[in-house]
Amino acid sequence: MDQHSYIQVRNSQINYYKAVPLYYQSGADSYSLYKPAGTSLPEMRINQQRHPLLFIQEEDRLTAIQELQKGFNKQITQSITTGNAANVKASLCDLVEETLEEPRSGTLRALPETIETLITGYSKHPEILKSIASISFKDYTTVIHSVNVMALTLGFCFHANFNFSKTRRIGLSALLHDIGKTEIPASILRAPRKLTNHEFGIMKTHPTIGNVIIRDKNKLGGDVALGALQHHEKLDGSGYPRGTRNISYVGQLLGIIDCYEALTNEDRPYRRARQPLETLKFIKEDVQAGKFNRDIFEKFCYSLI
Repeated sequence: MDQHSYIQVRNSQINYYKAVPLYYQSGADSYSLYKPAGTSLPEMRINQQRHPLLFIQEEDRLTAIQELQKGFNKQITQSITTGNAANVKASLCDLVEETLEEPRSGTLRALPETIETLITGYSKHPEILKSIASISFKDYTTVIHSVNVMALTLGFCFHANFNFSKTRRIGLSALLHDIGKTEIPASILRAPRKLTNHEFGIMKTHPTIGNVIIRDKNKLGGDVALGALQHHEKLDGSGYPRGTRNISYVGQLLGIIDCYEALTNEDRPYRRARQPLETLKFIKEDVQAGKFNRDIFEKFCYSLI
């Protein structure tokens, strides 16, 4: 009996695996080597799916994720060059989904390269980034929400003429702002109803969890972690997790964009997704109530044009 643990790989990702060996199930409780490390499967065999279900060993998981990240970044670059916004978003979502499987193991450190790829691509193909957030998927998930928030945030940064370094840091913070939700029970994240007070209390821990994952576990910097920690804080002190009025610029920016994206894209049992203009009017009420920064809100509105 094979004592190793195995994880099935997706057929759509097999072409990315070169550094890690692949295995097939040769018996009820046994696996055999199908492809050794350092080699690739022939493209024709992959395209025609002339291979069995393939697996990696659990101990190769981190190496496999890092290899996938490189492959996805390459695919994103190619899709930007050819002007295929749908493929850019699909690759981004696949990349983030795989990365979030092991967020405490250091896998987030490859994402700055992804943000750099998008920033570079935007300078040549600005229409790509502008359309990413508007491309809808059948199922709305935290991954899709995070990619949309990142796209809207990068659009804001370009509109505000931020330099490359600042844009990269803010864009990375936007992509990871909800990383703490990876440790919230699925029964709460996907509850088909309004959360109870107890459940909402658990949900409100995700900014603190995200701060730890980004700053301490992946060493991406406190400035990046602030987006995760503060995107639900409000200038009048009514937000969470700390109820602070002293909110960083990135925290204030992501608070507005996170709210806008969720309201315009996510249907919930107690409300339907809103139209963009209706959403901006709704957020403007919170601006007037002193919850959001007026200057940032106005600049965000203009960045959507």
